[in-house]
Amino acid sequence: MFSEENMSDILDQSVLEELLSYADDGDPELLTDLIQMFLDDGPSKVQAVLDGIASGDFEKAERAAHSLKGSSGNLGARHVQEICEQLQHSTRNHELGRSRELAPRLAQDYAAAEAALKQVLARYRD
Repeated sequence: MFSEENMSDILDQSVLEELLSYADDGDPELLTDLIQMFLDDGPSKVQAVLDGIASGDFEKAERAAHSLKGSSGNLGARHVQEICEQLQHSTRNHELGRSRELAPRLAQDYAAAEAALKQVLARYRD
């Protein structure tokens, strides 16, 4: 479990609060649906980035990084969003060494965001 301070290092709470504000009746369904989609799709996107880098398929890696950048930004997972942006740049420019440096950070940052978002999801599903 993350403390509120650690959680705010991983997730931008203002983004989550904004998503909650869209519900007229305070129903967190939009937020929980977006989190669940991220949790369902995220691992395959991370794997696509890693596989693309490993095989030299820069286009595959760039597409997956772009997609993950958008979904992580929508949920305030800023570290994932930032690393995806860097990966988009490095793969677009076919910088294999740089892409290989960034890949472990993506996996690490995604795992932290995934754990934090599962905690948020549990809070609203209880």
